[in-house]
Amino acid sequence: MALYALAVVLLTFVAAPNERVVASPGPATGPAPRPPELSGPEIAQELIDAPRFAQVEKPRSIHVNRSWQMVGGVGVNVVTVNPKAPNVHIVLGLAEGTVLSKGRFGRETFGDMVRRFRPRVAVNGTYFNMRTNEPVGALVMEGRLIYDGLCSVGLLINEQGDAWFEYHPGAYGRHIGWQPDIATAICAGPSLLKGGRLNLHPGDEGFSDPSLFALARRTAVGVTGSGKLLFITIHTPINLNKLAHIMMRLGCVDAMNLDGGSSCGLYSNGQYITLPKRQLTNLILIYD
Repeated sequence: MALYALAVVLLTFVAAPNERVVASPGPATGPAPRPPELSGPEIAQELIDAPRFAQVEKPRSIHVNRSWQMVGGVGVNVVTVNPKAPNVHIVLGLAEGTVLSKGRFGRETFGDMVRRFRPRVAVNGTYFNMRTNEPVGALVMEGRLIYDGLCSVGLLINEQGDAWFEYHPGAYGRHIGWQPDIATAICAGPSLLKGGRLNLHPGDEGFSDPSLFALARRTAVGVTGSGKLLFITIHTPINLNKLAHIMMRLGCVDAMNLDGGSSCGLYSNGQYITLPKRQLTNLILIYD
């Protein structure tokens, strides 16, 4: 999949570790002042260690389920998550070697990250630069904007477990005006569905890399009308249009593409369902 899915130059912007993302009246009209750097490596370390709710046992949860389905003639691995269940946590995981205080991102094998984080489910996240390991999309982790990437479309999850998508083509994370209770956000794209309709306009969102439009293995995330989250991987190489129709047939009303191709990865309840062919820098982790 595209290593630079957006034909832009990314700017590095690291938020202070104790700074919550706060709501603003709207997009900023000018550059935001750079906040202080992270105060020390021990704070950055918090974000690459397994969280306190990491799994120690492997019972199956009624709130996190995996299935394999044939949709439109294509086999689809589907993880269905109820994000509002009180014991469900959806967070981001960063590769070992990441030092946010220095704006440095590491890269790590999928298996090593899964063993370290011990999640119920792990799926690959947003695109990254193969040379610098920097993400392409903005990332919010534990209520903090930890990377100021671009946001054509992003999945947002608040502290109450509400999940939705926001669309900000061409905007950087610092310009979005995050709500104060956003716990986790990951920006990728392009958008696939919006309001129950196809919404596939990658050029308008700044995507131009030809490899994004080719046939490839795919990873995507969507939200259903009942508020469930669907994380899917597809091993059969397909295009974005086919992916969008699959997400619609699975019941999603909003959906976006995640990094794919050699980055496709899915782990669920002790099994590696989809193995990436390269090391990764970031994951979406699900705990229950």
